[in-house]
Amino acid sequence: MNGRKAINIDLNPMAVFMVKSLVAVVKQSDLAKAFEEVKLEYISKEPETQEDIERILKKCPGPKKIPLPKGARGIDTADKLFSPIQTAKLALLKAIIKKQKNDDIRNSLLLMFSGMVTKVNLTYHTSSYVKSEHGGGPAVFRYYGYRIAPFPTNVNFVKSLELRYKYVSAAKKEMEYFVNNRTIHNLQNIKGTAVDLSFISDESVDYIYTDPPYGKKILYLDLSVMWCAWLDLEVSEKDYEQEAIEGGSHRKSKNDYKNLIAQSIKEMYRVLKFDRWLSFVFAHKDPEFWHLIIDTAERCGFEYVGAVPQKNGQPSFKKWKNPHTVLSGQLIINFHKVKNPKTILKANLGMDISDIIMQTIEGIIAKNNGATLEQINDELIIKGLELGFLDLLKKRYSDLTPFLCESFDYDKETKIFSIRKNTKFQTHIDLNLRIKYYLISYLRRMEREKKTPGFDDIVLAIMPLLKNGITPEKQTILSVLEDIGQRVGKACWKIKQEGQLLMNLTT
Repeated sequence: MNGRKAINIDLNPMAVFMVKSLVAVVKQSDLAKAFEEVKLEYISKEPETQEDIERILKKCPGPKKIPLPKGARGIDTADKLFSPIQTAKLALLKAIIKKQKNDDIRNSLLLMFSGMVTKVNLTYHTSSYVKSEHGGGPAVFRYYGYRIAPFPTNVNFVKSLELRYKYVSAAKKEMEYFVNNRTIHNLQNIKGTAVDLSFISDESVDYIYTDPPYGKKILYLDLSVMWCAWLDLEVSEKDYEQEAIEGGSHRKSKNDYKNLIAQSIKEMYRVLKFDRWLSFVFAHKDPEFWHLIIDTAERCGFEYVGAVPQKNGQPSFKKWKNPHTVLSGQLIINFHKVKNPKTILKANLGMDISDIIMQTIEGIIAKNNGATLEQINDELIIKGLELGFLDLLKKRYSDLTPFLCESFDYDKETKIFSIRKNTKFQTHIDLNLRIKYYLISYLRRMEREKKTPGFDDIVLAIMPLLKNGITPEKQTILSVLEDIGQRVGKACWKIKQEGQLLMNLTT
């Protein structure tokens, strides 16, 4: 929390529970002791026979029979997502955890328990591309719906329990410097929605990061039922009315979704201070939602500053199945609240889509001194959304790989595409960016050949490649060279070391 006050707001009671449990301040030694107590008691009572299962189910409450959304296949209530043995094991574990007297310890262990619900259910599908005992996930993570696995997995319960505890303990250890008894009062964790921020004063917030639902892509309240049923979390009719989604069990319309998102943006504009920032997560394939966010934000008075891709670590199941049409991660759209905001100029492309694509690819290659397929894909998606040609991009280039291999050099080891040796950029790229790209490429080649060229050698090597636009003066080349290179003796140059070069490329 870094000394600041923070407010977490989420309509989903599961999300509020997770934050509450994660920030619960505990001593690692106390948590470890409590976990060992819980684990040993569970092992001593773990059900093995039908008689054991029946005895536990009579004594320990199982999941609530919360109705599932109509899209669920062949099952109508949450309790049917678990076999009798799974229900007995989870019910026993929960009952043992609930005996812990310290609220923060108990909540921390219930967070661990929620992870066990994720693993121990009939919808758990093993992964076809993560080959390990713990590879896979429940249907809601994979298919965004409830679907019984064709071959349900019986995980090692105690081993999984130990692993879940390890994750919770590590997360708390990582946070304890920032979230502790001295700082916890600076956090408000609220079940609510950005549509109504009436408890926050006008122009009182320094920064907002929001990750809203996207249309009918993920129906968060419906998909949280499996966990809410075990954790005794209530979802009211009012919650469903306020959820910004399209479709779902309450069949909300696209207009319902648009209106709720628009109201949320207006409220966020009201509470944010001037000259401060709003970061808006965008994770949808439909450009209509992009324009809804941008247009609404601009009408409120925000200035669009740009969008950057953010990786999520392991690629999603959809990214894995559609590597060339799905963004690797998500986009963060950044807005600035200023007195006189500029709006995005609606693009009249005035040029062939192929030229725009080539210019975008060459731009990202020049910026990064080479680019991976993912980096190129992400940049094209951002440009396609901003300029309104994403649909044309997907029609013409469902797979960019053949086009890239035909037009650029590819390094199989680094998986990086680059401009072909001794060729020029085909489109207009900022002069300094072109100079930087060719200088880095040339100096790296000289380094491999164990040569330290002089300034005149450098100019003679790269000048012919720069003549597809304004031809630079030697002084311009020298100023860029001083950023990315270092002198050797009086007249020669070599490329800076990776750490130094990275600092210069990012400034």
